[in-house]
Parts: sequence; structure tokens; C-alpha cells
Amino acid sequence: MTLTHLFKAQAIFAWIWVVMFWLFPSVPADSFGFALADNPDLVTFGQAASIPILGIGVISWMAPTWVGSEHIKKLGMLMGVYLNLCFVAVQLFHISTGAAALDPFGMFATAIFVVLFFWKCRASD
Repeated sequence: MTLTHLFKAQAIFAWIWVVMFWLFPSVPADSFGFALADNPDLVTFGQAASIPILGIGVISWMAPTWVGSEHIKKLGMLMGVYLNLCFVAVQLFHISTGAAALDPFGMFATAIFVVLFFWKCRASD
């Protein structure tokens, strides 16, 4: 697996979330322990929040072409490691405060992306 493949896989993962927010909003809501029946505004919020996620997917998909081979490792560390660590940290914060439940699909997949991006970005040329 190359960094290009990892960027494409991350884009697909982001787009899966966009589809869930638009077509199956109860799936991401339930994964965080929220009930849409208690707060139907979460559907609206999820759809609005999915637009930046769509953008992250587009950037991830196009990144290898845009930055070229000389800068792909730098972008891999930024997007694949640091940005994903921010997602993990925010979810851990919300879990620790009781504001949300552990989302295994998002948390474990994101942690795997962190490890894979770190490994591929640190691999010798």
C-alpha cells in the first residue's frame, strides 16, 4: 500500500460518512449515542457538517496529484496523522465527559489511518 492508496482510502472513508449523514442519519447519530427522535435538529446539523467532510474527501483524493511525490509525505503527516489525531482527541474528550459514546467504526478506522500514514510517511525512500 502506497501513500497514494492511503489518501484514496481516507477519501472513501470520508465519503462514507457524508452518505451516512445524508441518507442514513440515524447511523452516525446512534454510533455516538444520540437519538434523532430526541433532537431532530441533529439531522440538519449532520448534513451541514458533512460538507466539510466532503471537502476533506476531495482533498484527500486529489492530494497525491496536487502535491507530487516530493511533498506527499509532508501532507501525509499533516492530514493522515495530525488531523486524524485531532479527530481521535475530540472523540476521546467527548467520551470522557459523557457527551458522546465511543464510536468504534470511526474511532478504530481513524486510529488505523493514523498508524498507516505514520508508517508510510516515515518509511525510507
